[in-house]
Amino acid sequence: MIELAQQFALVFAAMALGWTMLFSFVVAPVSFKDMDVGRADRHVRRVMKQGHGIVALVCVLAGVAALVAGAYAGATIAVICAVFYAMCQWALAPRDDPRPVGATRKLKTARIVASGLTAFIMPVLIAAMVLTQMGI
Repeated sequence: MIELAQQFALVFAAMALGWTMLFSFVVAPVSFKDMDVGRADRHVRRVMKQGHGIVALVCVLAGVAALVAGAYAGATIAVICAVFYAMCQWALAPRDDPRPVGATRKLKTARIVASGLTAFIMPVLIAAMVLTQMGI
């Protein structure tokens, strides 16, 4: 049972890692390279709003599986990754609410920053995978 839970934790973490690599190094850069800024903006926003929530859930599943396997540190790090994805989805994804009077937004760079910050989750996910594999 412990080995099976450990393998599930590793598979879920690898799925999140694959999504992160795909989004950060393929989807976002190609969108901004091949589309005009407005379309790329909307495309990356849509992908972040729909995809990052699912990946956060996958990280929670990895954390639960690591917890069942007895890898408490791996479970903690996986749940922290889920929080990072939720932050990217809600805090870093460009907002649709009206801006305050007199304030300006740099919408052109907001999605680029958000997709770049998503890439920084990869080392944390790898740490969760290593700790889970070691049973820590």
